[in-house]
Amino acid sequence: MSYAAQVDVEGNAVTVKRLLEDGYMTLRVHTPCLITCVKELNEPRHMHVGGIMDCFQKPLEVYDYETLKDNPLIDGDVIGLSGSPTNVYKSFSPPVRGAGMMMDGAGKAACEGLIAILCEKHLI
Repeated sequence: MSYAAQVDVEGNAVTVKRLLEDGYMTLRVHTPCLITCVKELNEPRHMHVGGIMDCFQKPLEVYDYETLKDNPLIDGDVIGLSGSPTNVYKSFSPPVRGAGMMMDGAGKAACEGLIAILCEKHLI
């Protein structure tokens, strides 16, 4: 569920007021669920420097499949790479483009300079 503007939790049910282009939609779902919210839902709290430094000393717990496999809500057939409904055939990065060019000036001189550059690169 996305664009949540208001979230109310009642036991194992969640009522969400979802933001639409022309109004709101109210939905009720049961947990577990994934909700993404609009940025106006809450006001962020900024951590002070001491709190940031304290984070490095705290233990970090990692929950992977082996940790959660005995949970009745975890089905091994529908999670991970084998349970994914999509397969990525090929992944690549687009080619790096060259640096851009800024031209100064205005009027006929600037136009003639631009035309000369485009002709030199055989683009026109």
